[in-house]
Amino acid sequence: MNDRVDHVLLEAMQLAPAERSMVVLSLLDSLQGASDSDEAVVASWIAEARSRHDDLVSGRVQGMTADEFSSWFKSL
Repeated sequence: MNDRVDHVLLEAMQLAPAERSMVVLSLLDSLQGASDSDEAVVASWIAEARSRHDDLVSGRVQGMTADEFSSWFKSL
């Protein structure tokens, strides 16, 4: 990744879980139609993002703070 992407990711991680889900869905929606052959892949990612959003909202899973994400990301 590059500095610009890293910055966007770290900023996005400071949003509330529901807000992060909306960012993800919006980005995935923006890819739809980029290539007709990729339509099924995009639809699959959108379904996954919605499923993860539902898990966060329901409390089945817990998100991580921006600091936790930053530490995890730097360890990659």
